[in-house]
Amino acid sequence: MKKFFIAMVALFIAVPMVAQTWGYIRDEDGYTNIRSGPGTNYSIIQKRRDGSEILYSRGKGNWYRVYADYGEPIGYIHASKVVSSRRSAPQPRVHKRWGIVVREGGYTNVRSGPGTRYSIVKKVRDGSDILFSGRPGDSWYRVYDRNGDYMGYMSANKIIWNE
Repeated sequence: MKKFFIAMVALFIAVPMVAQTWGYIRDEDGYTNIRSGPGTNYSIIQKRRDGSEILYSRGKGNWYRVYADYGEPIGYIHASKVVSSRRSAPQPRVHKRWGIVVREGGYTNVRSGPGTRYSIVKKVRDGSDILFSGRPGDSWYRVYDRNGDYMGYMSANKIIWNE
């Protein structure tokens, strides 16, 4: 089990960050659709006006992955609707809040993704102060160490907002 855990951590660290690029939407209809997946069979989750600036990266096939301007994934857009910009992508601007890990007499898991199906990458002592990002109502928050360095995800019901 220990070897498996070490292999999973090594794989997680070895996965490269996705290069994000600024671009503009070009669509004669005046707007284009942002979809929940890479294809027209996926639902429309947003519409963007022609000329709107977007942050994107390679997705699947002829579809780009679209991000909010602070780096959080939104959905997909067809590559034919995007004109690249020379502007470099920003570092994600994440509003971090202080919270407290719920006291349950031990440790709380930090996972590699937002759900229990993701691997445990770290454990944080219950009752600890923790930095996190997310919105009220989210079921999982991104969590950070005291220096603001990203650690992973923690279930929202394990964090008490400290504001």
